[in-house]
Amino acid sequence: MKLASYAIEMSSRVALLLLALAALCGPARSLQAQTTATQSTGAASVAASSSTSPRGVNERLDRTLTAIWAVDASPRIDGVLDEPLWQMAEVADEFIQFSPNPGEAPSQKTEVRVLYTEDAIYVGARMFDTSPDSIISRLARRDEGAVTDEFLVAFDSYFDRRTAFLFMVSVAGVQSDLLVYDDVQDDISWNAVWDVATKIDNQGWTAEFRIPFSQLRFNRPTEDGSGTRWGVNFQREIARLGETSQWSPHPADRSRVVSAYGTLEGLAGIVPSKNLEIRPYFLGQATRAPGETENPFYNATDFNGSVGGDLRYGITNNITLNATINPDFGQVEADPSVVNLSAFETFFPERRPFFLEGVDIFEFNIGIGDQNPEQLFYTRRIGRRPQGFVSPGSGYTDFPEATTILGAAKISGKTSGGWSLGFLNALTGQEKAHHQTTDGEYGTTAVEPLTNYAVGRAIKDFNRGESAVGGIFTATNRSIDPESNLFFLADAAYAGGIDFRHRFGGGNYQVSGYALGSHMRGNTDAISSLQQSSTHYYQRPDAPHVSYDPERRSLSGGAANLEIGRIGGGHWRYGFLGTARTPGFNVSTLGFQNRADEIIAVGYASYDQFQPQGIFRRWRLNTSYWSAWTFGAERLGTGGNVNTSFQLKNFWGGYLGIGGELPALSATALRGGPALRTPSEYNSFFGFFSDSRKTVRIGLNGNLGGDFETQTNRFNVSPNVTIQASSNFQLALGPGFSWRNSEWQYVSTRGSDSGSHFVFGRIKQTTTSLTARLNYTFSPKLSLQVYAQPFVSAGTYDQFKEVDQPRAAAFEDRFRRYSQDEISLEDGRYQVDVSGDGEADFSFGNPDFNVKQFRSNVVFRWEYRPGSTLFVVWSQDRSAFTEDGSYDLGRDVGDLFGAPATNVFLIKMEHWLGF
Repeated sequence: MKLASYAIEMSSRVALLLLALAALCGPARSLQAQTTATQSTGAASVAASSSTSPRGVNERLDRTLTAIWAVDASPRIDGVLDEPLWQMAEVADEFIQFSPNPGEAPSQKTEVRVLYTEDAIYVGARMFDTSPDSIISRLARRDEGAVTDEFLVAFDSYFDRRTAFLFMVSVAGVQSDLLVYDDVQDDISWNAVWDVATKIDNQGWTAEFRIPFSQLRFNRPTEDGSGTRWGVNFQREIARLGETSQWSPHPADRSRVVSAYGTLEGLAGIVPSKNLEIRPYFLGQATRAPGETENPFYNATDFNGSVGGDLRYGITNNITLNATINPDFGQVEADPSVVNLSAFETFFPERRPFFLEGVDIFEFNIGIGDQNPEQLFYTRRIGRRPQGFVSPGSGYTDFPEATTILGAAKISGKTSGGWSLGFLNALTGQEKAHHQTTDGEYGTTAVEPLTNYAVGRAIKDFNRGESAVGGIFTATNRSIDPESNLFFLADAAYAGGIDFRHRFGGGNYQVSGYALGSHMRGNTDAISSLQQSSTHYYQRPDAPHVSYDPERRSLSGGAANLEIGRIGGGHWRYGFLGTARTPGFNVSTLGFQNRADEIIAVGYASYDQFQPQGIFRRWRLNTSYWSAWTFGAERLGTGGNVNTSFQLKNFWGGYLGIGGELPALSATALRGGPALRTPSEYNSFFGFFSDSRKTVRIGLNGNLGGDFETQTNRFNVSPNVTIQASSNFQLALGPGFSWRNSEWQYVSTRGSDSGSHFVFGRIKQTTTSLTARLNYTFSPKLSLQVYAQPFVSAGTYDQFKEVDQPRAAAFEDRFRRYSQDEISLEDGRYQVDVSGDGEADFSFGNPDFNVKQFRSNVVFRWEYRPGSTLFVVWSQDRSAFTEDGSYDLGRDVGDLFGAPATNVFLIKMEHWLGF
């Protein structure tokens, strides 16, 4: 209760501050506006209908379709719509183009019919085509995008105008499914067990779906007709024409999706299923890795196996329990290689199926900008690599790669009263590192404590989904042994608050926001470590609004956000955004957060020409402006950008943008030292892509930036080529090259009798990589995927200097460069004599680096029955590191592939059982 009251109090104060800021300045939906030309992909863009004459691009239709009870026998799923019931069913036709000519009649006719039985809903679609020989049919694995003809059906089975379950099939029979939430957001990780068949004939092609009611969530029908109506929509893609047509059109400005669906009526007598699904897995693995034969923990070849599984049970009509025991993620593609020289953690996306499902309820973003990953709940905290360490001198060590998830469960769903509910709880075990000292004694050290993670979420919809109010709460509790090396971890961390959204002005305007509080507690070592972390830097000597207290046993803070803007209703979109985080706000234990102590105000505007014009199929122009401060009124940045994206009528497209920032103060550049004045800088980004329908497709992405005061500059370019050698064979190559020259790269903070020395240097860094992907699809159920990425990055430092006057107007006055007499390299360390007495006052390690890494995997995937899959995987990892900062691509690649390799071979079987 103390936490709740504190959170409300702090959030209220911050919210008032934000309101004032928003009135003075303004908001922005994204600092990095969208930079890629929008293409019709058929994901969450479901909806548009048609007639024989063009309609207004934002005109809404009130489409209705009646489903027919298959009273005698259910259809046979073979792609042939020859059962009499199909001919008796009501027809949904008169589709309307969504692209390339919104509002116009499509080039080909489409007819859709819907049947149902007591356990499943059936959809039969006839896609007429006057040139059936020209239909593009390409194979891909499930949920993998391909440029091919497709048909999609979407059900808003809650009938809440916010949530929909989408089922898509290509003409080749490849299945995809996803979840749409918050009207326009989509989650491709959602999966269901359903059946479909397709067939090409002389009239075009057909698709026949069977979707069990057990895979959908909906309310029990009542006497007043509630529950017998669903939202519904259909969409067709004609690949050779780049044409998308839809039955119940959403606005061409894409401001609505689910809320623009038509209505499916007549679903009388259906009962939500409280089914039980179990998906056990069995895994065997062999690992062959390099090592020292003297190491008692080393085995040249290591064999192991594991058993676990997932469970799904319908507790009520629309509330589901998901649980997992000993989840395994062996077939998951490795994270890409990266060299991180910043003060902040690198973000990697979640890939584990159990944690991906249900993102619609648990997602709570707190970052600003399209590419900002900050969020209140970051699932990769659960099962992370242990955070502890083994004391130096412990000898040989066997350190666990990940924390064991003993079990996890979540309950989620949506009630008939408009409540979306979610609760997740996960327990991870204590992890210990085993070690042997030089005298032969064995021991163990705890490197991760027994930990419980919990997240609760509730959202209440009003006004047919146009408005909502929600709450969220996260909790982390650790059982830490006082005698362990885990003294730097907090015992408990809590965060929570409320959020809201409201659409008005015919649904074309929206106001939204949140207010949050956080609280962490632990021993003095843990809270001291937290105060001095890169998120806070309480030890800064020039920040009187914060103060480092080594005796603190808790840290609390608040955050709030307010945004108002136009989200639809035409070509223009604009808005204002204000956000603030107090210095003590921290959700990093179970969330992802880089900074606290900031106030940001943004304004943005965009013009979207979504109808063909001249040589363009579509184009967009965006601009945004922002400014940020600390709670001590230090200006952290003021900048803006302008960018555009487009697609031509020949299906080529691209994007271009430029932006800049004025001189400002960085509260993090000195890693806990005083704020450093940063130069004004510029940045630009650009790219293009070719016609995705062609056998050979090319593209390029790049950026160029730097500052105006020094020789600091950077350049990155990443071309790519995709070769569709046949309907089932695809090869994609993406080389990357980047070059960076910075005059003020942080190196180290060292102490001496004269005080702290913040050491910087000039860095010249070159990075080269190649991402290669090969996909061979034998059938919609059988595929082979190959992924490989060699990576080389080298950086060399010189012109070392230390900070002298961090806020000086001129760059040269901010730093004092070391003379040749002051600094020397001896035995891999730089010795620095700042006093001039001939003795080193401090030293620091040679920061030069040459990092080489190769990661690859080969995945054979066979879905041997619906919901059941066999994986055969081989992965290889090579890496090498030297303190030679020189870059020589030929030499480095040769050294990389000459480095010892770690090979992993595994076989995994998942078997789906439905009851």
